[in-house]
This record gives sequence, structure tokens and C-alpha cells, in this order.
Amino acid sequence: MNAVVFPGQGSQYVGMGKNLNDNFPKVRELFNKIDSILGFKLSERCFLGPSDVLKDTDTQQLAILATSLAAFEIFKEKNIGISYFSGLSLGEYTCLYPSGVLSLQELIILVKERALAMQESARSYPSCMLAIIGLEENVLREENKDGLFYIANINSSRQIVVSVDLKNKDTVKRRLENLKAKVVELDVSGGFHSPFMEKAKERLKKVIESLNFSDAKIPIVSNFTAKSHIKAKEIKENLINQLTHTVLWKECVEFMSNKGVKVFFELGPSSVLKGIIKKINPQLDVFSIEKKEDLDNLL
Repeated sequence: MNAVVFPGQGSQYVGMGKNLNDNFPKVRELFNKIDSILGFKLSERCFLGPSDVLKDTDTQQLAILATSLAAFEIFKEKNIGISYFSGLSLGEYTCLYPSGVLSLQELIILVKERALAMQESARSYPSCMLAIIGLEENVLREENKDGLFYIANINSSRQIVVSVDLKNKDTVKRRLENLKAKVVELDVSGGFHSPFMEKAKERLKKVIESLNFSDAKIPIVSNFTAKSHIKAKEIKENLINQLTHTVLWKECVEFMSNKGVKVFFELGPSSVLKGIIKKINPQLDVFSIEKKEDLDNLL
């Protein structure tokens, strides 16, 4: 069994998607469609940057989404069977078009609104995200009895991301480094997947309810439940809850593996998920596809 997974924020880089755009007419057509829907040249921001523009949440999410969909556009022609879709944070939204839940236009509108809502919340509640490498979840929870941070992503057993109020960032960083953890601040604009995003959640809920969701043709494994879902109603609820709750990525991968998935295809920029999935379970095969050569080598 195979699963397709899509990356989240932080995987962007200047030039992403250009290789596919240069080599595949269908990808050029897709980028042109997305540019037309948005009313600006997102493709140029992906291919040419500059990097500070790609860091902005409202561009970053759309750019990663477009590049991931471009990779799927060429992958799907190979007719490799897919048992599950999933993705990390933003990547869960990327699943909606390939699985038939939303049209391309509806998905672009939704992700654009999600990015704007998250940007707005980040301005209202200045916060950040720290990747904590080398500590188990139970140790982190023990160290957080005073509630100075929120566990935002459980990527693997010893790679966990926390969301922190900016005024507490240095305190939290020192505390966790004293426990011999490696602490890395992520290149995002706010403390996502935490109560800092409550304002964004309310705005996003209205957008989601306004769109025409269909049942998924292939199950989507949710970050919120770490289970698979097909029903439109459940998919909507999961996406809304994802913004303010922990991303259970480790459990998502384990769920798919326990269901019989042996091979994961990561479609999108930077190959971040490949490394994370191999840490969760070294026995799994993971292939990252973001350039023509990746698909050529795979086949």
C-alpha cells in the first residue's frame, strides 16, 4: 500500500517548482491557472523570490500549495495506487484537491483565506514556534507545568514543535536547552496550532462553511484525529480544529503504517517529511518528488 503526503510551512525556497514548470506543459498550465485565480503571479514568487517575500505567511502557504500540486500533477500520470492522502499542517489542506473534496479554485481561495487569518492572528498575539530536538513528549509536558508554551506539532518521538508567546521565548529556550535539547526557531510568522490562533479559527470556519465540500474519493488522514476520513462534514471539522490543536504527525504516519502502508511519496518542496517519516519508522520507504529527476529516478 502507498500513501501520498504533502509538506507544510517552512519547506519553501526560492526556485521551487521551476524545474517542473520548465519540463512539463501540464505544470505550466496549472501554475497559470493558479496565477489567474489569485490575480497575481504567484509562480514568479516561487521561481524568483525574493526569499523574504516567500517567508510571508500569505505567500508562503500558497507557494508551497502550488508547488505540491505541481508535483502531484506529474505523479498522478504514473497511475501509482494511493490508499491514503495526508500532509503536515498546510499539507492536509493540499489533499483536498487531489482527493476530490474541493475544486482547484475553491482550494486556492481557502488556503489564501487561511493564510490571511493566521497572519492576522499572529499580529494580534505576537508568538513564534520552536523546534525541540532530543526531548520526549512526556519530558516537555513535565517542564510545562506553568503553561509557558503549547505543544503544536509532534513530528517524531524526539522532534516536537512548541508555540510560544514572544515575551516568553527566551525563557523557554533557556529552560529546554538546560535539559540538553537542541532548540531551533522556525521561519514562520506566528505560534500556529495553539490557542494563539483562536481568532483565525473563527474566521476560517466561516470560509469553510461557505465552500462546497464533497466526500473524499481517497481517505485523508487528519492531523487533528490521526485517523482517516472520507465524509465532508468530518473533513471540515478536522481542518477547523487543526488550527488551534496539536498536529499529531507521528500518529498519522503510525496510523497509515499500521493499516499496511509501506511506501510514502512526499510531493512538494524540500523533502522535509522524508527525514521525519524515516525517524518515525526506518523500515518505511519514502520517496520525495519535487523535480523531473526525482520521478525519473523513481521509475
